[in-house]
Amino acid sequence: MKILFISSGYNGIYDHFEAWIVQELGKKHEVQYFQYKNGHRTLQTLTKSFKPEAVITMVGFKLPINMVQWLKANHIKTVIWFTEDPYFMDQTAELSRHYDFVFTIDAAALEFYIKDGHTHAYQLPLGTEPEIFKPKEMEGKFKSDICIVGYPYPDRVKYIQFLLQNTPYNIRVVGNWRKPLYYYQNNPKLIINEGWFKPSIAADFYNSSKIILNTHRPFNLKHNQNRLGIVGKSINNRTFDVAACEAFQLIEFKEDLPNHFVEDEEIAAFKNNEEMLKKIDYYLQNEVERQRIAAKARNRVLKEHTFEKRLDKLIQNISNASN
Repeated sequence: MKILFISSGYNGIYDHFEAWIVQELGKKHEVQYFQYKNGHRTLQTLTKSFKPEAVITMVGFKLPINMVQWLKANHIKTVIWFTEDPYFMDQTAELSRHYDFVFTIDAAALEFYIKDGHTHAYQLPLGTEPEIFKPKEMEGKFKSDICIVGYPYPDRVKYIQFLLQNTPYNIRVVGNWRKPLYYYQNNPKLIINEGWFKPSIAADFYNSSKIILNTHRPFNLKHNQNRLGIVGKSINNRTFDVAACEAFQLIEFKEDLPNHFVEDEEIAAFKNNEEMLKKIDYYLQNEVERQRIAAKARNRVLKEHTFEKRLDKLIQNISNASN
């Protein structure tokens, strides 16, 4: 298929997502990359010479709708991958109506798009890039009993406070944690790695810790744009990255988890503080079982949850709908 990939306009992790996607698509399809900031006229010139069958973009908040409408008017399939659902449903609910194909990372968001009448809506979680996220020996660097990587949402801060108060374990937090954990910064059990780290360094943290604690963004966070109140049902993309590193993770349970991993065989989950504490104690004392579960999780990811597998599914859905 001839595919035009249009940048989301977001930096940070999206620079990496988009590079991985274009790289994977390019292995099986003819792909051109376009930055929407180059303007409508440049887009028209490129599409007339390249003649793409489909245009794919992520997020969609910055891409001008008139560009999408022009592509549709010229019979080019428009594809959006909503990778921030359900946290910005105020925007995506309206945006979805402008695209021929909608892919969302979240099962609850998918239910909304289907109920809203979209005939080509599908769930497609983000995948992992196994060339970046893979097992490696760290020789003591970044070692910890428990590690959490990501933004310090209020729920995450409470989990860390709870563990510092109720366990003897050393805990590493990676992200902008210094301010929310200000009163704990001198706690000898707490290690803070402040700031945003690129994926290859995140992989180092995953490979260095006995347990990666993986929790999810709250659906009702004040910075969200989710007046519909849609509660996410799906696991985050960090789940696949951690598993690809063959690192053991303890994940906050989501309804969608069993669709991706077998609980207690490929991943361990918890539903409350007490269960989290109980499982941390158990798995820190049972290294062989930790390693066994982590190895099975990596095998599952390599078979089903890479960007290559995701994009195969995306293209297949577009092709099937077009036949």
